[in-house]
Amino acid sequence: MTLRSRLLLAALVVTITVVAALAYVSARQRSVLTNQIDAQLEVVSNNVDRGVERLAGRSIVNPQTRPDELLVTGELYVGFLGDGEPQVLARPVSEPDLVPDLEDVDLVQVAQTGEPFSADVLGSDAQARVVVADIGPGFVVFAASTTAVDDAQNQLLITAAIALGVVLSTLAAALWSVDRLGIRPIESVTKAAEDVAAGRSDHRVEHPPVATEAGRLGSAFNAMLDSRQAVEARQRRFVADASHELRTPLTTLRGYAALHASGQLSASETDDAMARIHSESKRMEALVQDLLTLASLDEDRPLKYSTIDLSQLLSDIVADASAIQPERPIDISDIDEGVHIAADRYQLTQALTTIINNTLRHTPTTASLALACGSDETTVRIRISDEGPGIEPEHLGHLFERFYRADAGRERSAGGSGLGLAIAEGIVTAHQGQIDAVSTLGEGTTITIVLPLEQ
Repeated sequence: MTLRSRLLLAALVVTITVVAALAYVSARQRSVLTNQIDAQLEVVSNNVDRGVERLAGRSIVNPQTRPDELLVTGELYVGFLGDGEPQVLARPVSEPDLVPDLEDVDLVQVAQTGEPFSADVLGSDAQARVVVADIGPGFVVFAASTTAVDDAQNQLLITAAIALGVVLSTLAAALWSVDRLGIRPIESVTKAAEDVAAGRSDHRVEHPPVATEAGRLGSAFNAMLDSRQAVEARQRRFVADASHELRTPLTTLRGYAALHASGQLSASETDDAMARIHSESKRMEALVQDLLTLASLDEDRPLKYSTIDLSQLLSDIVADASAIQPERPIDISDIDEGVHIAADRYQLTQALTTIINNTLRHTPTTASLALACGSDETTVRIRISDEGPGIEPEHLGHLFERFYRADAGRERSAGGSGLGLAIAEGIVTAHQGQIDAVSTLGEGTTITIVLPLEQ
């Protein structure tokens, strides 16, 4: 059963329940009001004997008999039925024409039971409640109109109809709102999911109402599809870039192997070819290792945490950088002593070394390099700055993308594969940290790493 069907069924159940409740209230009201009339009739019927005794021998049919002598109120009909013509002893003030139709009533039987019963009113569509008392020479009839009960019943029915209309209108508005804001967006999400499953990956949920849960579901579904499409695009680009990077060394290896197999290389050329093959194989090995590192980071493999003295680690990395470029000025005066962090030593060293080597490779040796390290109560901040030429703004946002090179024309042997900073970002992210780069043309670049003190 669909959600819309369940809602309609629930609305039907609510409607039936409300109608049943109103019907019960109506029936209960009529019963209560009728019982009140019956109770009044039974009181005067039970007192008829005392009323007759107080007449002191006067005939009950005497026109001079007063209603108060029979303990009768002004809203009751009182009549006498004997051997002669029926006589009216009292009439209701509000309905003076009230006369019950007792032609087909067995007066003896109803007088014996003493129970009130309903009878039609002569010359009217109204009804009355009647009690008959047997007094020997005849019967005394007490009757009370049910017009007030009918009027109260009609007023209740009108009120109930209005209440039912309000309830049904409110229920219909609620169902319409739920259908428009809830069911239709869910159906749209379902349709989009079916289209995507069928291969139409560009399908999206159109204009979801974001203020509702179903709307947020549609927005989240669209965001998921966009993210999935972006991931697939990155994967395709990654595979293409990796294939492109591997194709060059493989082509070189295959070319030298073909020349050697054809005997076209002299002894000196063979030595040079072997050196080139060795160089290309090492570059291919480094590229494959970088790809394996990225795959490991993507799989969220557990890190091997240990306590690291960052000031000592940075000092060791700076010493290695100085050995590579002794002429480059390096400032480490802002590295605080005694800063310790829980991290994977090998991966963190790889990330920092990659960033510094990238700076050494892409800035002139005269550009100074500065390292800073400090901590607060929860985080450690590492800053690596250079005074090189800087990075153009259009390249800065892609700095940590895989296989991205700011200078597309730069040789791979000089520029690397474009995976170093992507690996550094992956390592920092694996440590629940953040990495960011800011650069100003002509002034230099600063890369900041923020890591939590404890994992």
